[in-house]
Amino acid sequence: MIITKNAESTSSRSFTRFTPNTSGITVPHPLEKARQNLDYPLLVAVVSLCIAGIIFVFTSSAAHAWQTASGQSMSFLTNHLQRLFTGILALVFFYHLKYQYLQRFAKAALIAGVVALIAVLFLPQLHGTSAKRWLMLFGLSIQPAEIAKYALILYAARRLTEIEESSFPSERTQKFNALLVVSSIVLLLVILEPNLSMVLLTSASLFVMFFLFGLEWKKIALIAATGSVGVIAVALIKPYMMARVSAFAAGITDPLALSYHVRQSLIAVGQGGLFGLGLGQSTQKHFYLPEPYNDSIFSIIGEETGLLGSVLILFAFAVLAVRGWRIAMHATDRFSYFLAAGITTSLICSFVVNVGVNLALLPATGQPLPFVSYGGSSLVMSLAAIGILLNMAKQQNKSAPWQGVVRTPSFV
Repeated sequence: MIITKNAESTSSRSFTRFTPNTSGITVPHPLEKARQNLDYPLLVAVVSLCIAGIIFVFTSSAAHAWQTASGQSMSFLTNHLQRLFTGILALVFFYHLKYQYLQRFAKAALIAGVVALIAVLFLPQLHGTSAKRWLMLFGLSIQPAEIAKYALILYAARRLTEIEESSFPSERTQKFNALLVVSSIVLLLVILEPNLSMVLLTSASLFVMFFLFGLEWKKIALIAATGSVGVIAVALIKPYMMARVSAFAAGITDPLALSYHVRQSLIAVGQGGLFGLGLGQSTQKHFYLPEPYNDSIFSIIGEETGLLGSVLILFAFAVLAVRGWRIAMHATDRFSYFLAAGITTSLICSFVVNVGVNLALLPATGQPLPFVSYGGSSLVMSLAAIGILLNMAKQQNKSAPWQGVVRTPSFV
């Protein structure tokens, strides 16, 4: 099929309309066989982060595992490798599954996520956990909020696509308001766990998607302000949340007023210096840092490999961000544009929050470092999301001009 961009634009479309012509530029049908190779920079960045995860999960957990798992110092690493293998299978599956099919199952995925979020509120809290965030399924602990986050991003991408394709302003407004209601329900269920950091991360992804959709800043700010009322209410009900915020505020002028977790993280990073203490030589992992193999793993990386190792991790995430946005900017349809933007934003925000907490730039909260931290749901879902991005890149034709969107004034 020979197509090109029409110069005409409408106030009700964010994508440029396409009409037949004879310019000689051929754009493949979305379901045709892919003509582009792997996005190697993105894949290499993710593989590098996964390898770093294997190394530092072992070095940071060996002593803890030896003392808590009957002398089995490899127990955490073994579990991590099993979950990593599951994540790799998910990546391969979604890499070969054309992303267009995901649009059909967006609603079903969201319903499954909501059911899991409701179930976790009524089932008994798992032993050793501080909140109702995990479900036991076939002997595995699953975090429904992590699944619901990507399900909501997928559903939002589908709904925004449908809104873009609608010809009637009133229908567009009605569908967008319905999306806001559905998103609010999902976020409310996550707040009730409570999991405030996941709410903020998911909201950030949605706001970016709304912005790219064409929603005006003032309306995005209004939505954010409305949602923040609920977040503040939960923070007031949960004393430990306010304590974390208060400790962070006090630590701006007095570092000794920082929370115990953040102080120990800074000590670890400071001890690392330029080149680090060496692999396995961390002192802070010996029960000074809580969960050094999970939320605090970036501090262990800084302590054992120094500024050099930390910068390499930052560089890998920078590559991920650039390649993810490049995939979004070269999207050939609305759905892949919104989905790629949402996935990339989610991964980068998770990275920013984890590093920000470890460097005392953000209030303390539990958020794993994508691809690196010990974990199940986060690792598997993050790798599955990368598989979707790689599939999008595979279907894009380098010879075709940019098919992305241009923001237009709000339709409301």
